Amino acid sequence: MRFSPAGPGRDGPLAFASLHLAAPAGGLGDALKRQLSLRADLQLLGAGQAEAMLMVEGENVDKQILTVNRSGRVSEYQLLYRARFRVQQGGRDWIPSTELTLRRDYTFDENNVLGKEAEEQLLIRDMRQDAAQQILRRLAALKSLAALEAPAATRAPAPVAVP
Repeated sequence: MRFSPAGPGRDGPLAFASLHLAAPAGGLGDALKRQLSLRADLQLLGAGQAEAMLMVEGENVDKQILTVNRSGRVSEYQLLYRARFRVQQGGRDWIPSTELTLRRDYTFDENNVLGKEAEEQLLIRDMRQDAAQQILRRLAALKSLAALEAPAATRAPAPVAVP
């Protein structure tokens, strides 16, 4: 079965037919570019050509100690992933600067340092993918917001109940 980004249970149609992605190479920028390029209903264009602009303002990963064992060695860590983004169209902030925060816990084993480092990298990649999906869901939610803000003359009249 082929992946369908706009299929059932996935993100709905977007409010924009074209979008410019302003993000640093690597990390969340790559995850967003990959997911946006899979959408048949969206074109990724240059800054002057696109209807709207999605800007990734920054991302960072912090690692905190969650628990230590009896001998004072770390037994669990928590990864904190933060990403800031915003969406603009013609100078208007459709989504003002917003921060997403994701957390993942994992156990640490000093006898398997290489394996645990690989697990940490997988968790970070998973959090980036999760953040990209959350951003796409927010972009899809803008479609209903844009419809509400459309002038009353362009919207279909509400159905009238007949007694």
